[in-house]
Amino acid sequence: MIPESVYRKYSQAMFDIAGKTNSLETMVKDMKTVREVLRENEDLRKFLSNPLITDGVKKETLEQIFSGAVAPVVCQFLYVMVDRRREGAMTEAVDCFIDLARAAQNIEVAKIRLIKPLTAEEEHTLVAKLEELTGKKIEPLYYIDPTILGGVVIRIGDQVIDGSLKRQIRNMEHSLLQGSAANEVTD
Repeated sequence: MIPESVYRKYSQAMFDIAGKTNSLETMVKDMKTVREVLRENEDLRKFLSNPLITDGVKKETLEQIFSGAVAPVVCQFLYVMVDRRREGAMTEAVDCFIDLARAAQNIEVAKIRLIKPLTAEEEHTLVAKLEELTGKKIEPLYYIDPTILGGVVIRIGDQVIDGSLKRQIRNMEHSLLQGSAANEVTD
């Protein structure tokens, strides 16, 4: 695991630039694009981490992938990481920047596990209720998880709201076992 101090300074510098240039929302969108490409392409991550490939070739590859898709300052951020031999921390630095931006914008991520996708109306209603509950803007991340059997499990920071059918069955089973143990004692 890469120590946070290795990539945090790059993220903070990028965050400071976004604040000074009043371009935080645009940079967040661009950094999410970079994150998605890096996460979905293991070969690219291996390529960037390979010490036998020159910095010039790595930067040319990044330019081919991201030029025109993200702001030039975001490409420059990636090039600086290559120049400083921090390619292995690129994904973490991008995530850290996004986290800094979320905190500045009072946004919380809600990881929502469901058995099947919600309709747009259901998503809107759920997000509105979560925003009311937390007092923050919510950025939902949806995951399909058949193991919950039904209902929903929501994680916001350290808080978990478990409305899954699996939990309800577990609670019912526990209650029934407690009830049968009580009956044995009184019989």
